[in-house]
Amino acid sequence: MRKRLMVSMLLIGLALPMSHSFAKEEASCKDLEKMFGTEVEVEDGVCKLEITRKDLNVVHMGKKLSPETMELVFHIAFEPVDGQTAVMGEMALLEEEVNPVIDAFRKGNIEVSAVHNHMIHERPRVMYLHFQGIGDMKQQANVVKNAIEQTSYK
Repeated sequence: MRKRLMVSMLLIGLALPMSHSFAKEEASCKDLEKMFGTEVEVEDGVCKLEITRKDLNVVHMGKKLSPETMELVFHIAFEPVDGQTAVMGEMALLEEEVNPVIDAFRKGNIEVSAVHNHMIHERPRVMYLHFQGIGDMKQQANVVKNAIEQTSYK
């Protein structure tokens, strides 16, 4: 009986910090919702948000397809790691938006890890920019928000 009680107390002790941590992460995700004005999904402690670029009028292979089908989105994920936050994401950008967005990330100390296309035969041309960083969540979120403000998305 005493052994069972000790095991139960140990399990409860392990669960408490996890639930406290989850509550803190969920609160952080709510802060991101306010900042970006969109719903943030919480999955395994990761705050994920996706903003569809309905502002782009892109034709692919001569046909108007939905922004969802063409993945015309800003996808951003924030994950707590060792007392900091890792941010990673991908942004669908018009060609003329690429350099201003890169400048915004560089000024905010977030690395641009790739710039490439996903499609051919789309008009106007769409490029996909990947980024990553580790630091303070709010500071990084502000940098990402500033990068988005360099685009035609409103």
